[in-house]
Amino acid sequence: MNYKVLIAATLAAATVAVVEASTVDEALPAPWFKNGQAPAVNECKAGVDTDIEKHGTPNLTLQCAATSVGFVSVMQNFAATDYLGKRVRFSALVKSQDIEKWSGLWMRIDATGRQGAAFDNMENRPVKGTSDWTPYSIVLDVPQNAEGVFFGALMLGKGQLWISDLRFEVVGADIPTTGTHANSGTKPGNLGLSR
Repeated sequence: MNYKVLIAATLAAATVAVVEASTVDEALPAPWFKNGQAPAVNECKAGVDTDIEKHGTPNLTLQCAATSVGFVSVMQNFAATDYLGKRVRFSALVKSQDIEKWSGLWMRIDATGRQGAAFDNMENRPVKGTSDWTPYSIVLDVPQNAEGVFFGALMLGKGQLWISDLRFEVVGADIPTTGTHANSGTKPGNLGLSR
């Protein structure tokens, strides 16, 4: 029997197990909190990967050990007062491991009487599978009657997502928006579906 091969195989299996079972501290740094849809929000973890943190990288992570219905998210929200009429960008470095369905950053702007006056969850450009740290961003316009800004990261299905180097900033009109915007007029728009 070739013991060198056996030992190498055992070490390789142990290394894979460590990567798959990273340590998640579910005590999120304030004002971040976990949310989502049941049962995923109850079955998946949201927190800080302490193994990555020990190497000097502050992070937030979402981890689902098994396929689950719904999504899990880590988020925060605040009053839109300081951003009325401005274009804002939420950006982060994103890393993924074995994302079964899809994941991404997300941001929503709520206005008076309109939840989701502007919205983007990266569903049209999702993070899937396994990838190293990659920059992503969401850019939305904040209406003059905006009340709240909500943003974070989400994941559907089995896998793990990390975000780090988070930034929230005002950007110029030369930076294109990434999401959808609710019709802000007082009448229905584009019923003829012209393009």
